[in-house]
Amino acid sequence: MCPPTDTTTPDATDSEVSRYEKAFLATRRVLDEAIRNLAILKALESDPDVRDELGEQLVELKGERNDLARANIAFHAQKATMVPPSAALVSELMGLADQATKLTQQKATAAATLQLATKVLNKFAAIQDI
Repeated sequence: MCPPTDTTTPDATDSEVSRYEKAFLATRRVLDEAIRNLAILKALESDPDVRDELGEQLVELKGERNDLARANIAFHAQKATMVPPSAALVSELMGLADQATKLTQQKATAAATLQLATKVLNKFAAIQDI
């Protein structure tokens, strides 16, 4: 089986665009949850050095989320390509989004939050450069 080729918006089928959007939304959801978790941890942190580190991680994640949004807009503006994600990859990304919500509910550590955010960004990178 040949690997999928890069696709622009007009070349993508409705099904491919739908899967792409689901993958994008799941990835953004993970980043939104991670940003929220780190902001809460930062607000609760009493150690100024740890608080500064959490602040730096927040800035980095917000930058990643902005890059993701720009990539999505570029795709829809036909200025970027994507590799149509498989249904399995979309399901995996949606599962990671569910995990992110659970981490929020469980008041996860910064390390667990960042690990999940990194994992979802790496998975989305198989679909589109961000």
